[in-house]
Amino acid sequence: MHGYDFMLAPLISLLCMAIGLIVYLNNRKDSSGKAFAIISISLGFWILSAFLSDVTKNEFYSLLLNRVTFVSLFFFMGGLLYLPFVFPARKKYANYIKYFLIIFLFFAAIFTFLSSGIVASITFEQWGSNLTYGKYFLVFEIFAFGSIIISLILSIINYVKSEPEDRTKLRLFFEGLFIFVLITIVIEVVVRNIVGSDEFYRFGNYAAIVFVAFIAYAIIKHQLFNIKVILTEIGVAIVNIAILEQIFLPRSSWQVAVNVILLIIVAYGSYVLVKSVIWEIKQKEQLQDLTIQLSQANSHLKELDEMKTEFVSLASHELLTPVSAIEGYLSMMLDEHLAKVEDPTAIRYMDRIYRSSKRLARLISDMLNISRIEEGRLLVEKKDVNLTELIKQVIDEIKFKAEERKQRVVFEKSEIRSTKSETISNDKNSNELNTEFMTYGDPDKIKEVVVNIIGNSIKYSKNPGTITVSIKKVPKVTVEDVWKRVEGEIKGRPLDDQEAIKSAVDPHFREIVGDEQILISVKDQGIGIPKEELPRLFKKFHRVGDYTTAESQGTGLGLYISRALVELHHGRIWADSEGPSHGSTFTFSLPDISAKEQIIGLEKEIPQDKEQLKPLAKPMNANISDKFENFPISDEELKKRNHTK
Repeated sequence: MHGYDFMLAPLISLLCMAIGLIVYLNNRKDSSGKAFAIISISLGFWILSAFLSDVTKNEFYSLLLNRVTFVSLFFFMGGLLYLPFVFPARKKYANYIKYFLIIFLFFAAIFTFLSSGIVASITFEQWGSNLTYGKYFLVFEIFAFGSIIISLILSIINYVKSEPEDRTKLRLFFEGLFIFVLITIVIEVVVRNIVGSDEFYRFGNYAAIVFVAFIAYAIIKHQLFNIKVILTEIGVAIVNIAILEQIFLPRSSWQVAVNVILLIIVAYGSYVLVKSVIWEIKQKEQLQDLTIQLSQANSHLKELDEMKTEFVSLASHELLTPVSAIEGYLSMMLDEHLAKVEDPTAIRYMDRIYRSSKRLARLISDMLNISRIEEGRLLVEKKDVNLTELIKQVIDEIKFKAEERKQRVVFEKSEIRSTKSETISNDKNSNELNTEFMTYGDPDKIKEVVVNIIGNSIKYSKNPGTITVSIKKVPKVTVEDVWKRVEGEIKGRPLDDQEAIKSAVDPHFREIVGDEQILISVKDQGIGIPKEELPRLFKKFHRVGDYTTAESQGTGLGLYISRALVELHHGRIWADSEGPSHGSTFTFSLPDISAKEQIIGLEKEIPQDKEQLKPLAKPMNANISDKFENFPISDEELKKRNHTK
C-alpha cells in the first residue's frame, strides 16, 4: 500500500459517486441518467471497498469488503448492460430489461455477499489482500464478459441507426470505455507480468473516473445550462472531499480542528455558490423561453405582414379599375365637355368628386406599388441614364404647375472635367467641361423620385420662392459618412421611428457601389421641417404634423416609395432642414456609370421570377401634372374650363 493511495482511492471513489448522484438529480426524468447513476455509484463503491479491503488487516472485514467489491461489480455490469436500452434514446422494451436486471442483481448481490461462491477466502500480501475465488466465480466472469459484449453490440447498432447528434454522444461512450479497458488491460497484464504481483491493480480501478467523465458529458452534452450547474457541483464536491479526507489522515489534534472548521466554511460557501448558479441558470432558462416565444411571435407577425401585403396588393388591383373609370367619365364631362352642365354649384361639386377620385386613384396606385416593392415584384429595367437631361425634362413638365404656386424651379449643375480632356492636354477641346451626369438605372423610377421630391417642395411652399435642383459628383465615402450619421440618429430613437430606415428591398440592391456617387438635391424656401420630424419622414403614411399646408392632400406614401426606389438603385436618400420657416433640402444618391459592371454582377445574384414582375402602377391617364392637382380652383375658373372648347 502506497501513500498516494490514501489520497487517490477515496477521492476518486467519492467523486464517481458524486458525479453519478449529481447527473441523476439533474436528469431524474431521463432513464439514461438513472443508468449512469448506477454505473457511476457502483464504480465508486468498487474502488472504495477494494481500497478499504487492503487497508484493514482484519481477515473477516477484508473478506466482507472484497465481497462488497464484487457486489458493486455486478451492479456496474448490470448498469452497463441496461445503458444501451435507454441511451441515447429509450427503447420500448427497456422496462422488461430493467425488471429482469433488478431481480437478477438482487439475488446475485445476496448470494455474493453471504456465500463463498464468488469470493471464498483471502490471504494478506505486503501490497494488500489476495483473493481465493469460489466455485461460482465462472458465473460472474460470464456475466461480466457477456454484459460488456452485449453492451458494445447494442451501442454499435444504436450508433448505426442514430442521428448525427446521438452519434456524437455514443462516440464519447465508446472513447471512455476504450480508455478504461485499455488502462485496465495494461495494468492487469503488462504491469502484473513486469512486477510479478497485483501491487498496482488499483490504477486500473482509478481509470474508471475517465469512463465516468466521458459518459456524464455524453448524457448532458447538449444541455448547456445543466453542464454549468453540474460542473460547479463537481468542483465544490472535489474541494469538500479533499478537505474531508484530510480530517481522517494522521494529523495532530489542532490540524484536525482547523480542517473541520475549514470544511464547515467551505461547505457553506459551496452551498451558496451552487444555489446562486442554479438561480442564474433558472433566470437564463426563463430568458431563453421568452426569447423563443418572442421569436415565434415575430414569425407570426411576419406571416401577418405578408398576408397584409398580399391583401393590399389584391385589393388595390381590384379597386384601381373602377376608380379610374369614375375619374375618366368625370374628366370627359368636365374637361372634354361631353355633357353640358350650366349650374356653377354642380360644376364645383363634380370637380370636387373628380379631384377626390384622382387622389383616391393615386392612393390606390401607391398602395399597389408598395406591395410590389415589398414582395420583390417591381419591374426594374436598368440602362444608361443621362441624369442631366432627365432632370431638365421633369422641370419642363412641371414648371407651369410651379408657376401657379409662384414658385420658380432652377437647375444648377456642377461642372466635371472630361476624362478625354485630361488625357489629351494638347487637344483644342482640352479646356471643355463635361456637364453630363450618367448613371445605370431605370429612368422611369428615377424620374418618379425627382417628381415626388420637387412635388413636395411645391406643395409645402406657401410663399413665392425658388426651388433649386442641383447635381454633383462626390466620393462614395461622403455618402457613407452622411448615411452613417443619419442612420445613427434614427437608431437612437423609438422603435417605431426606426421604420424610416427599415428596408423592403433585397440587400443586394442596398449595397453602395462604385468609387463615386452622384448627388441630386432639391432645396426649397418653404415651411421647413421640425428637427424631431426629420427621422420619421420616410415612414409609410407619415406626414409632418401641423406643418402641412392646409391645401395639401398627401397620403404620406410618396417619400416611402421614393426611398425604396432609390435603394433599388444602390442609393440613399435623406432630408435636412433648419426648422420651421427655413425651408428644407432633400438629397438622394445614385452610383456613377463607372459602377455599371458591378451593379450588373450584384443583381445577377438576386433570384427573380420574371413572370411575377410588374411595372410601377399609375392611375389611368396619369401624367406628371396630376401629382399637383391638389389646389382649389375658383368657380369662375371651373365655368371657364367647362365652356372652353
